[in-house]
Amino acid sequence: MKILVLDEWLPSVCNSGKSIRTMELLLPLVSCHSITYLVNQLGEVDQDQLQKMQAAGFEVICVPRPNIYSSIPSIILGCFPALFDRLPISVRRHTSTDYANAVKRLLENHKFDLVHIEWSHYAVYCQYIKTVPVFVCTHNVEYLSWKRFYHAIQNPFKKLLGLHEWIKMYQFEKKFYPKIDYLSAVSYEDLQLIEKEFGMNRVCIIPNGVNISYYDEIENTPINDKIVYCGSMDTHVNQDAVLYFLREIFPLILELNSAAVFQVIGRNPPDWLLRFSSDKVSFTGSVEDVRVPLKTAALEVVPLRIAGGSRLKILEAFAAKVPVLSTTIGAEGLNVQPNVNIEIADSNVEFAKKCVHLLENQKIRNMLVENGRKIVDEQYDWSKISPMVESAWNKAIDFFQTKNKK
Repeated sequence: MKILVLDEWLPSVCNSGKSIRTMELLLPLVSCHSITYLVNQLGEVDQDQLQKMQAAGFEVICVPRPNIYSSIPSIILGCFPALFDRLPISVRRHTSTDYANAVKRLLENHKFDLVHIEWSHYAVYCQYIKTVPVFVCTHNVEYLSWKRFYHAIQNPFKKLLGLHEWIKMYQFEKKFYPKIDYLSAVSYEDLQLIEKEFGMNRVCIIPNGVNISYYDEIENTPINDKIVYCGSMDTHVNQDAVLYFLREIFPLILELNSAAVFQVIGRNPPDWLLRFSSDKVSFTGSVEDVRVPLKTAALEVVPLRIAGGSRLKILEAFAAKVPVLSTTIGAEGLNVQPNVNIEIADSNVEFAKKCVHLLENQKIRNMLVENGRKIVDEQYDWSKISPMVESAWNKAIDFFQTKNKK
């Protein structure tokens, strides 16, 4: 088939859960399908990554995207008109006349069998797609993340932003999802929510996964009392999790175990978060190979409060043979079992106590590692998940053809 993919960036960079998922799902399919990748590029194009995509077999077209919220003044000036905008700010950031024109031009000049939209926000462009089936690959139920953000945050300005995005994102998803021919969710919980809230029943599950063999290439060298958190630190979801851990959990851990240290593994930590750096707290920033710091951990924590979808970071920890302690929200959407392959805690006190208990009990950590690795071997290897995309494409095409026969 001839497929047009709409996305915000080159997934070959693979420095976030979203880009890893995209690359792992689509790379095996480019050998048997013609895939044109239309990138809504913010900033300079990484030529090495562009060549990597091209060498893999993708035709890549990059359209420059204006950074309309590039500074604090631009955010403040954009807030007032955003109140009257039909789109959420997080979607508006990705809208571009040049990109819309590129979509229309490609559809006019080429015969595509399907348009694959790689992220919910880009469903806004389905209004320009009339003659080709459309499939949307969601990574979360987006309004739910904003709803949780609103309830978790204390800052009045951020709380107002969260309320605005929660309402507008719900309206956005409710408006656009029923127009899509077929859609995928990452978990059964997300699928149920999409069906219930948006009346969209053309949905399948394409779960998150992990490249297991990749994590076996490096040996584990755990450092006693070392706790890590893995995630792109330029996203509010991960920033909130780390801030919550540093302010409300880690001080309690140090009271019980003064040897504990905490390392945040992930790109672009903001300056306000870097101020927490000390002899006990460190930030790696971007790393060439995430396995190197991850495999030195005695424990990975996932203190998420506002996420949706399902967590790649937990599956990666399982594959890397690192035990995991998470909140209930952090482990949402995964087929995990507390006290078997993962530990769960939801209050700051309980989280701190369990963290210390795990650091002091190698036997329990070994059990979690063994059972965590078993579940990714059985259910979450990308090689078993990627074929689900092709199946979803065919269902989108079938529905489109049936719809147009009526």
